[in-house]
Amino acid sequence: MIATEKDNEDEMFPLVDEEGSLIGAATRKECHNGSKLLHPVVHLHVFNSSGDLYLQKRPEWKDIQPGK
Repeated sequence: MIATEKDNEDEMFPLVDEEGSLIGAATRKECHNGSKLLHPVVHLHVFNSSGDLYLQKRPEWKDIQPGK
């Protein structure tokens, strides 16, 4: 791990309610500290023409599920 590689704990995330309506904002640190604050995320599934699914391993320095 390179010492400079880490998520910015002060990055602002939009907060949403269970219907996806914008209700405010909080820092990455506040969202990922076990508070269960909801923020939008994107999941992308990439398949080739044979139907194989491509996966990307998360960096070890991530604050949530590192190395998975």
